[in-house]
Amino acid sequence: MSYKTKAAALVACMLAIGVASAPQNASAAAPAECDNNPQETAQVRPIELGVSGGNLNSLLFLKNGKPNGCYSGTLGSLVEDSEENEYILSNNHVLADQNKARPGQLIVQPGLADTDCLQGPNNAVATFSRKVKLKFDGSKNFVDAAIAAVNPEDVSPEILFVGGISSSVATPIIGMAVQKMGRTTCLTTGGIVQLDVHLKVNYSDTKKPKLAKFVDQITVTGSVSTPTFGAAGDSGSLIVTDDYCPQAVALLFAGSTSGLIIANPISTVLSKLDVSMVGTCTADASPAPAEVEAQSVGLSAQAVATAGAVRDRHEDALMKIPGAVGTGIGAGDQPGQTTIVIYVDKLTPQAQAAAPKEVEGTPVKLIESGEFSAF
Repeated sequence: MSYKTKAAALVACMLAIGVASAPQNASAAAPAECDNNPQETAQVRPIELGVSGGNLNSLLFLKNGKPNGCYSGTLGSLVEDSEENEYILSNNHVLADQNKARPGQLIVQPGLADTDCLQGPNNAVATFSRKVKLKFDGSKNFVDAAIAAVNPEDVSPEILFVGGISSSVATPIIGMAVQKMGRTTCLTTGGIVQLDVHLKVNYSDTKKPKLAKFVDQITVTGSVSTPTFGAAGDSGSLIVTDDYCPQAVALLFAGSTSGLIIANPISTVLSKLDVSMVGTCTADASPAPAEVEAQSVGLSAQAVATAGAVRDRHEDALMKIPGAVGTGIGAGDQPGQTTIVIYVDKLTPQAQAAAPKEVEGTPVKLIESGEFSAF
């Protein structure tokens, strides 16, 4: 979600979900096309995706029932069901306001945070259809995802500044080069750094935490040209391979105060919603540049799975390290070596002293991540 402070007489947005106002031009070297933030403005219909949007009812309220702000996220990509009905794919917390939306509610472009919180039904490009329910009771979440049925002629399958994508999807690999188009940081590039990530994500719009436990996620960091891969308001962005005909890899939904981005593997998202990607180009059958780069890291799927199994057997103990907020599997210091990553809020001497150097022969590494929040 993107929470932006407003100076309107009747609406003053609050800071929420653990992040401040959505930053402008957060990436260091976004394309020149991004200079005037076209992704935050109203697009000519049919809209391209990767732009500002959300539920028409995306307002924040005080306890007395008065409106106190609004939010926007990113309308990520186009998907379809078995009957070829088309939908916009984004997050539950962008389209469904954390499980609250009802089928038929209007999905608008741009989102309310980019219209001074003014609700404009004429901005509708889709209607909310269904979501994967978010669980806040300590049970496992696999995705933060929802879809909205498109209005005919109002939505293009292309993603702004990315273009068409493949109907096929790519399996996340450590070291894979990726890109995304989002409402706040526009077009950015980066790489996958950890797989099989388990963590708790804060969804609160107050000081009181509202935590959801996620498993089997991926983490992404930015590139030299765009060190900030994502920021508040980019939730719902589709992460794709950095190829001439990109393949979907993951759905962005959260991040940390240190800049790590958290995303759902796209194959899980599509399975949970029973949809497939809408593609307009054909990916090369030969190994893509992203896959070649990933293979150079030397980590096999079996090595990652083996390290994940070791982590699982010791996760309870590892999460007792002071400040621990999550775990994942990354690349070790030696070629072909995996490591168990422990994300800690702060890299304190207490955390360093409590962390083992290795578990069952698998190295352990601490990473100062800060808090993970949905944005």
